[in-house]
Amino acid sequence: MTVRIGDVTFSDWISLKYEGGYTDTFIFHIDALNGLPPFVYRPLLQRLVAHLNQKRPGSSLWIRVDSPGEWYLAEVKQSILPGLGLPYVVTRVEEEPDYCSFSYRPRLFYSSLHRPPTLEDGFSHVSQEELKCLQVLGRIRKGDEGEVASLVGLPETLTYDILQSLQKSGLAVHKIGGKIQKDKSMPKEMDPFPMWHPTRAGLAIALRSWGASKKVHFSGFKELSPHQIGSPHRNTSRMWPAWLRSAYPRAEIWAGWSETKLPEISVYPDTLAWGKVQGYETLFWLEVGDNHKNRKQIIKITKQRLGKALEFCQKTGVRLIYAQLSVDWVHDAMRWAFEKLPPEVAVVMVNQKKFGELPIAEWGKNTTNQFQ
Repeated sequence: MTVRIGDVTFSDWISLKYEGGYTDTFIFHIDALNGLPPFVYRPLLQRLVAHLNQKRPGSSLWIRVDSPGEWYLAEVKQSILPGLGLPYVVTRVEEEPDYCSFSYRPRLFYSSLHRPPTLEDGFSHVSQEELKCLQVLGRIRKGDEGEVASLVGLPETLTYDILQSLQKSGLAVHKIGGKIQKDKSMPKEMDPFPMWHPTRAGLAIALRSWGASKKVHFSGFKELSPHQIGSPHRNTSRMWPAWLRSAYPRAEIWAGWSETKLPEISVYPDTLAWGKVQGYETLFWLEVGDNHKNRKQIIKITKQRLGKALEFCQKTGVRLIYAQLSVDWVHDAMRWAFEKLPPEVAVVMVNQKKFGELPIAEWGKNTTNQFQ
């Protein structure tokens, strides 16, 4: 149950009983399937903790992560280091922390403290499916129903019905909007076709569901390069989770995030998807296009991307499927960048016009449908 402390809110509160006393612990809940990648929470948590330290000295924070695999939880833990300025612990949602698992030992009180005031969470009046659509729209700013369906993980027809319902409720709107231009000095342009946008009320619901209080600024979670919205390149990037579900029907595709910056890495994928394939928890790194580069540039940038992607995966032990959706001559040039692949990496390549098709991923190998 949502609790309020001063101007901020938390998912819940608990006074954990340990030998020697009781904690004053606020709970921050993270759902791995809420449309956000795991490395965007630190700025928000820092602002919440600063307020908590002022209003409730001696309190602690319990970050509970609801996740189908291990990678998301591990990335949340890693992103919060070196600390938040108060004792905190990160666990799975079903686990209860022991006293020594906090970043440092929380203060213990002689008796259990009174529960802070409770209030409505601000999003319980929408369905789970409606909330997920609002969360995706909140991150991508605007998109068509196919893109939203891909990122939410629902059938496109069902997603369209949900979006229509959100429009009737004033939480989303289908319209032609102004382009988000890279060069703001240029004349304004309109999007090439109508797209779904969250309204201010719809975005507020998404923010509340992510744990962002009304008076706490939360940024850095949105897609990068918004000027590309509406382009074929961005559409392909957003359709990557749906592409994977079509190509690998036996795989579990849990989530995907288009155009997201990765921590401590100079390159980022067009889309990063996450799931399980062939029994292994896996990241699916997508690159689209590159046909505007020459062969030498393609080999150089591909080696750089693959090296950084592998380095990123090795930190948490997940496997990597590196995918390239391009024209055939680009795939041919890239072959030189995929020599001596490690056994925990697979490379797959297919023509970007063949939606839903991918060759079978073989660990330690590069496979392509080019000549099939």
